[in-house]
Amino acid sequence: MGYRYVDFAPGEIYHIFTRGVEKRKIFLYDADRIRFLSLLIHCLPQGQIQSFSVAQKLKQKSEITSSGEGLVDILSYCLMNNHFHLLLKENIDHGISIYMQRLLTSYAMYFNKRSERSGSLFVHPFKAVLVDADEQFLHVTRYIHLNPFAAHLIKDPFEYRWSSLNECVSRSTNKPTCHPELLGEMIQKKEYREFVLDQADYEQSLDDNYHLLIDIDEDKP
Repeated sequence: MGYRYVDFAPGEIYHIFTRGVEKRKIFLYDADRIRFLSLLIHCLPQGQIQSFSVAQKLKQKSEITSSGEGLVDILSYCLMNNHFHLLLKENIDHGISIYMQRLLTSYAMYFNKRSERSGSLFVHPFKAVLVDADEQFLHVTRYIHLNPFAAHLIKDPFEYRWSSLNECVSRSTNKPTCHPELLGEMIQKKEYREFVLDQADYEQSLDDNYHLLIDIDEDKP
């Protein structure tokens, strides 16, 4: 499978997104989303890793790497029906490229086996946009977290289970799935909650134009 290998730079932050081929749904069941979230964590360590299936058989539990210790830091994410968004900080040379290859390959193998299909699951190369300013960073995290609300999948942005939003505004979590420290250095959790809500209705009012960046509209009911 051919994935994008570009000149990412350690220490820089990138908005990563891709969708299913032919705009097909890549998450059919909650079990698929749970698997993808597990892979987000499993694929983080630097160096070689076991396949997720082998780790499961050995009853090994994946734990999120400390900030700066994995291939990347996951700063925010959101899983939709036919696409996903990640905000990643690259920690080492080629970290994002290695991480995305692991993630997309592992999930595609799982999905194809479960669905009895073959061939590419994701449009590739995946897309990446450099986020190089604090203000841009805050707006991109809000954009990512408001995706399900803007697509009219939910009435309350904080109801959605498959994003990092609640982890970014809550005081604690039993099983971390992202690295919210950088966001926390820029804005307090209460203020970020208000920052998200302040833009929610506007983003939803954009309707079809909201997802033009990656040409997706199937998530709307």
